[in-house]
Amino acid sequence: LAVAGSLGFAAELAAKRLTDGAISPLLYATAFGIVIGNVLRINDPELKSLSSTAVGMKFAKQRLLRAGIILYGAKITFAKILGIGLPGLLTDLYVVASTLTFGFALGRALGLSEALVTLISTGSAICGCSAVAATQPIINAEAHEVAAAVGVVVLCGTSAMFSYPLMFKLLPALAADPRLMGIYTGATVHELAGVVAAGNAMGAEVASTAVVTKLLRVFLLEPWIIALYYLGIGQSKARAGSSSAKAGKGVPWFAFGFIGVATVNSVWGIAPALQRAFTTLSACFLGSAMAALGLDTDLVKVKSLGWKPIVLALALWANLLGMGLLVSRVL
Repeated sequence: LAVAGSLGFAAELAAKRLTDGAISPLLYATAFGIVIGNVLRINDPELKSLSSTAVGMKFAKQRLLRAGIILYGAKITFAKILGIGLPGLLTDLYVVASTLTFGFALGRALGLSEALVTLISTGSAICGCSAVAATQPIINAEAHEVAAAVGVVVLCGTSAMFSYPLMFKLLPALAADPRLMGIYTGATVHELAGVVAAGNAMGAEVASTAVVTKLLRVFLLEPWIIALYYLGIGQSKARAGSSSAKAGKGVPWFAFGFIGVATVNSVWGIAPALQRAFTTLSACFLGSAMAALGLDTDLVKVKSLGWKPIVLALALWANLLGMGLLVSRVL
């Protein structure tokens, strides 16, 4: 647990100092874990040297991950979500539904595993690395699938973070309507951190609308996780029937916990100091969990997945860019 926690803390510092929080610390946590784990695998293929950390790593990947998602709900209030109005609500609903539908159709056509398709589609449709992390325990995805999903989703999300301010300057239709640009940004950029960075680069009005629009997409993660669990989406029949998968399955109480925290924040309000503490703890817990998953990741297995995950992620980003803009303008 100390190993995972240290890597999670280091990732949080790296995100703040290297990119001023614009890139999710979950990316750094996963990367740190992957690098350390695969360096150790050179002389210790089975990672026997880390056997003493097995219990703590399991705790990080399960308990801390769920706690981090629950505390993530402190970012949200229902009043903020409703504040974007009907156009923003409908745009978010369309973007999430169309991206998931397109992602599953294309991913299956490419022959990718159900788990990998679910991770990439969910990360693209909702909230990047956080969505990947939240989905993993529900579908029992393997570590190398999580690493691949995080990598391709972050690639597209980071590109979006730099592309949108450029589009805002070059396209008159977007530059003339900051609210439209805010809805478009919040509804289609992958990470919440990316929305904040891109929005602030385009002005306060764009940023405020973009963040609220994004928060609705974040909230939609929990109904989707519950649907994954109860409808059995995201697992192949072989994996779903395995004893390890059955052991990992459990009612996703953390999803209900997320909704509960958001409800408390909406009805009674969480004090600003406590809200900041929850946000920090959420980031640390999620970072520790992703670091532990990174340590489990064998890059040989990631490489074996080939180019198809990248094609899926890029196609979903193209859908977000094109159809997201069209729907934002129409609505």
